[in-house]
Amino acid sequence: MLAALSACAAEDTTIDHVHDACAPLEVHVGSPNAAQASGLAGAFALWRDHGAPLLGTTGDASVELAFMPAAAAFRGIYDDEAGVIYINDALTDPDVLAIVIAHELGHAFGLPHVGGHDSVMIKGNLTLVPTAADTASLAALWGACPATSASAPPGS
Repeated sequence: MLAALSACAAEDTTIDHVHDACAPLEVHVGSPNAAQASGLAGAFALWRDHGAPLLGTTGDASVELAFMPAAAAFRGIYDDEAGVIYINDALTDPDVLAIVIAHELGHAFGLPHVGGHDSVMIKGNLTLVPTAADTASLAALWGACPATSASAPPGS
């Protein structure tokens, strides 16, 4: 985790480990509590509605998500060198957790921080869910994902 926090201060703007938003992406989480599981399910639903229809389904690709103790100002980070998402375990509001997790998953899909328009990818965001701009950003990277009827269990 120290390497991930150090990466925040660095000028490295390349996201090294990225995942195709149109392909199945399994998220491995230890044993989330009820709020964390709800936040995770909420983040999956947000991205499924905005360009990542197979997020949370079993496939060849996976990302680890770990809830860890951290300072209050820290909410989450995607360690793109290791391909691991870290979320502050002190966050307890499932709606805020869904947004923070969705933001970090956005990085896992290759999306950088943005400014100037509404987006889940605004640095420090705690209120904005993925928007049409985020859907367009994913499509620009990965193409338009085909519609799917796949249903993934929450927290998978």
